[in-house]
Amino acid sequence: MHSNENNENEEHWTDHAICRGADPDLFFPIGYSAEVLQEQQEAAKAICANCPVIADCLTWALKVGEPDGIWGGTTPEERRYLRRTADAPARKPLPVIVVRGDASESEHASAA
Repeated sequence: MHSNENNENEEHWTDHAICRGADPDLFFPIGYSAEVLQEQQEAAKAICANCPVIADCLTWALKVGEPDGIWGGTTPEERRYLRRTADAPARKPLPVIVVRGDASESEHASAA
């Protein structure tokens, strides 16, 4: 059972998750084919879509780097993408490099 450092009687977001009591295999799908895996993921995500703590669940999974299962309506691959894009620094456009003879002066000027 979940215990909280501050107060063991204090509610936690997991107390309100509608997946509590659901079959864990649904949220940790193991498909033998891409089609079966996709169906299992969609079934779990359908439950998440109606959950009042979906944002808390996703925040937790991203914070701890949960590598497996459906959390906050996302697959492990979707969470990796979210972590990469959130951690990625803002990209600056690369400078235009013209090698002698590759472009005319007017093409270089318009690219800059």
